Amino acid sequence: MGCLLPAEAMAKRAHTLRSLTVLTFAGKIAQTQKKVLFTPYSQLSGHPLICRTWNGEPSALRQQEEHPVHSLAAVMMECSSLQIGCEMGLLTKETDSRNQIVCSTPSASIDYAMAWDRFRFEVAPGWADFWDVARHPGRRSLRRDPRTTLEIALLADGIPADALYRVLNSRDGLNHAFMKLDQIRPYIAWWSTPEEAGQILLSGGALMGLVPTGEILGAQADSRDKFGLLWKQRLLVQYGWGVPRNAAHNNASLALASWLEQPAQKQAFANAWPSLPSMQDITAAGGALSPLPPATVVDDSFWGQNLPAIAERFHRWAAHP
Repeated sequence: MGCLLPAEAMAKRAHTLRSLTVLTFAGKIAQTQKKVLFTPYSQLSGHPLICRTWNGEPSALRQQEEHPVHSLAAVMMECSSLQIGCEMGLLTKETDSRNQIVCSTPSASIDYAMAWDRFRFEVAPGWADFWDVARHPGRRSLRRDPRTTLEIALLADGIPADALYRVLNSRDGLNHAFMKLDQIRPYIAWWSTPEEAGQILLSGGALMGLVPTGEILGAQADSRDKFGLLWKQRLLVQYGWGVPRNAAHNNASLALASWLEQPAQKQAFANAWPSLPSMQDITAAGGALSPLPPATVVDDSFWGQNLPAIAERFHRWAAHP
């Protein structure tokens, strides 16, 4: 589902002349961006923004570029996907503050954590409990992507957060993560986008699962209060804006991407995105969340280099239960 800005009628009238199309992620991410980024930019620049949603995959971007239904001005992607998109020649490169050629710089950092149904647990669970289907029967939701999913498998097996990528960077370590996932494969409810992650949990489709914290914290109060979040072992996923190759010489597209990457806009999104524990979570943690422990940052360099090969194995594994 897309979002037309600032008003549908205005955008339709101006679309052929001066509208700009951006791709982002449906759900709370797009809702937050509409409020603090897209609408202000449209008012500032006079360019109506047409917001469309997608899954953020380089393969989807290739299809968009090869068979364009509409011209794209900017696309939001995970930073590792931006790296891969650049290597595939799908995105333009830019010079960062250190005069290094990059595909993009991080513009948003989003926490992903385990959420669970408070009515089904007397004590807050951890990732090891996520794997304990005997004590906690029911579906578990995970991302249909090796990123975050393999890290969680290792965390559940007791691998320290600071050793995750050292382990994944070896054949034995990678095999270890897949063997761990084998243990719960029949119980997994897969999702592909942040919005889907929230929908599965909020609809009762899983007992617990990985989700961007904002999809839970930004829900209606009755739904939000139903879930606890595992703040101590959360992951941080970084996103940035890319300019598609076909827009490389479009000054309006370049101006939009440059504006989106300015510190003021990064801070505006960070301020508006729900990302702090509720009082219920703080109380349940018994002081363990004061101060809030740092998240484990998903390693974009590792995934930028290794995602294509690991993803091929992962999707073969996921397709054959």
